Parts: sequence; structure tokens; C-alpha cells
Amino acid sequence: MKKSNQRFIITVMVCALVTMLFGTVTMAQDTTITFLTAPWGVPPSEEALAAFTEETGIVVEIQSVQSEDLFSRVQVSAATGQAPADVIFLTEEAPSNIVATGNMLPLNELIDMGGLDVEDIDKLDFWTIDGEVFGITTYLQLVMMDYNSVKLAEAGFDAAPTTWDEFYEMSVAIRDAGVDDNPVAMGAIDWSWYLMALSMGDPMFDEELNPVFADEGSPAREAMALLLQMFEEELISPEILAGSITQHNLFWSGTGVFHQAWQGSVRVANNPDISEQAPDVEYMLMPEVGNTWSFPAAIGISANSENVEASWEFIKWYVGEQNQTDIYNAFGLIPSRASVQSALAEAGEIDGFEIIQAQSELVNELPRYALWWGPFTQTVSETILEAAQTGMSADDVIDSLAEEWDLLKEEFSF
Repeated sequence: MKKSNQRFIITVMVCALVTMLFGTVTMAQDTTITFLTAPWGVPPSEEALAAFTEETGIVVEIQSVQSEDLFSRVQVSAATGQAPADVIFLTEEAPSNIVATGNMLPLNELIDMGGLDVEDIDKLDFWTIDGEVFGITTYLQLVMMDYNSVKLAEAGFDAAPTTWDEFYEMSVAIRDAGVDDNPVAMGAIDWSWYLMALSMGDPMFDEELNPVFADEGSPAREAMALLLQMFEEELISPEILAGSITQHNLFWSGTGVFHQAWQGSVRVANNPDISEQAPDVEYMLMPEVGNTWSFPAAIGISANSENVEASWEFIKWYVGEQNQTDIYNAFGLIPSRASVQSALAEAGEIDGFEIIQAQSELVNELPRYALWWGPFTQTVSETILEAAQTGMSADDVIDSLAEEWDLLKEEFSF
């Protein structure tokens, strides 16, 4: 970590100690902070955010950008020693692109000051490295699959597949029965391969971060072969390869029976204002071994922020019950607070809660804190798309990705 960051952290710790010793907590009145976030991290209720400002005197300027732009802004600012924003939303590939690179402030001293019940917040360990907490979990997100149960029944099936062979056979039968011409809504992206490979039981990497997915006869090779076969046979719509639509928008527009989704997706898919699949969508437990991986989001403070106290007050509000409920209602993202989850589940507001709970027991996390994970996973998506467009063999794809992983690992191991 840079010396300037170390001095900054020491300053924060000293300020926290003084506050605890003298009991004088000074609210950050009349302060403006910036919040850099992906679009779905924007607080859905303008009224609630205005009430926070009225109560605290803290004005929050929201900078909403796509994830790729968020990462680049953080990296550019880091190069100049500036804060890209005071508060940063952490999602998708933030572990490798932001956290592991030292751009976030450890929050332990702020947590120890009280005011936030971290025992009520799930997956905080995901954002913890060597005992230092770099983000407060905002919502939970398993990568999952859902499906249209009515369409599946029309093709003669009364339950979701439990193996990938069944998945393929059902998809062919659905197409041949004229129920749906392109029954699989999956992207030509890294997520599709990871999800299938993990579900088949491939650990992908060993403890030394060697790419065991490249082993001869590995489930990951089988997964890649099946994914490319589904593109070749147009079980997956050619629109995906044209880049004109995502698998989510394709599914919600009415195309597809099986859909690569996420924890919370059923709430969106069964909203008739958004989805033509409503109200017939259910989660399915992943086939075979059934593993998936998680994408919990978090919110944290830039290592170079000059408004730590005000930023912390905003974070405590952001992960509060009201905002988490608003986010769930707006985007179907499951709250990180166990108490809020329980309240929503008891009210019958979380669709497929039992399947979500069962899937949460089958998680094999990917090494997303590896510094080279970001560039690697981007290469995975690019290579899968190229292979699906050109007919490149699954073995050639896997061998290429393994070579790329080893090169990046060597490059970043310093």
C-alpha cells in the first residue's frame, strides 16, 4: 500500500480514537459527498435520500456509470492519488479491480465505533481480507437459473432437469415441439461457462490457483462443449451472438424457457410490466453437483476520501432497512440484512425462498480477488463469443484460456 494511504489510514484511526476517548461525535453537517455507483446501486427512493440529507446535512452527489467505467475511473484516479468518489459501490469484478488493488479504506475502526449491527449483515466475510473489512454488504446475489414452468409443461415435462444431459434433451424437445424455437437464454459470456462447469462439479482452480479446468476430461471442458453446441444448434438465440440483446432482456421479451439468472430474478421475470414470461417463472436448483458462485454487492469508502465521517453516515443509512427494502422492490436484489430477509420472507415477498436457501448451500467461490481475475474473465467472454461465432472447438478454447491464465498469473505475481 502507498505511504500516503498508510498515513491517511493512521489519521482516520487516530481521529476515531480521539472520538471514543472524549465521547464527542461530531456529525458531518453541511458536507457534500460523492457516490460512484452502477445504475442499480442508485437509491431508488429520492424521498428517502432527501430525508437523509434533511436529517444529517449531508448532500450526496450520485455518479451513476456502467461497471466498466466505474473500474476505469477508480484506476485512473488511483494513478494520480485522487479519490474517484468518497463512497464507491462494489459489485461484479470489484474484488480484483478495486479492492485487491488497495483503492478502498479498511472500515474496521468505523465499525468498532458502533452504530451498525454487522451481526445482522450476511456475507461480510466476502469483503474481508486478512481481517480488514473493505465493504459493507448491501445485497446478496447467487448466480442461478430460472425457467418458465408452464412452457416446460407444454413440452411434456413436469419438473426442471437434474442433469445437464436432461437439460440438453429437454431443450431439444421444447424446440421440436414448437413451444420455443430458442429455449435456452444464456449469454456468450464467462458466466455461462462458470455456471455450467461449477454445477458439473469442476472446482476450476486449485489452492495454488492453478487452472484445473484445463485438465484432460475435466467437467469444465464438457461444459464448454455443451455451451458451444447449444449455440451451434441455435438452442440459444443467434441474437445473443449479434450482440443486439442480453440473455435477460431476451428472456423477458418472451424467448426462452431456461434462463441464466440470479438470486432475485424471479421477482423481475414475474412482473408483467417488465416481462412477457410473467407469472410462470420459477427458480431451478442447479443440476448435478449443483454448485454456483456468489456476487454479493457492497458499499465502501475510497482510500483517498477526505469525507470519511460523512461517508460512513451515508453507508449506515444505505444498508438500513428502508433502503434495502426499496432496492429489493425496485430490482429484486435480496437484502444483506438477515432481519430484512426474514421480514420479507415471512410476508411472502421473496419468491422461491426455499430454492434460494437450498442453492445457497451449494457455492464454490471463484478466485475473484486475484489481481488478474478482471482481465482474465474479460478474455473468457471474448473467447467464448469468438468460438460461438467461428466454430472454434471447445478444447481449443479451454487450452487458450488456461494459457492466458498462466501468463496473467505470472505477470501479476510480484
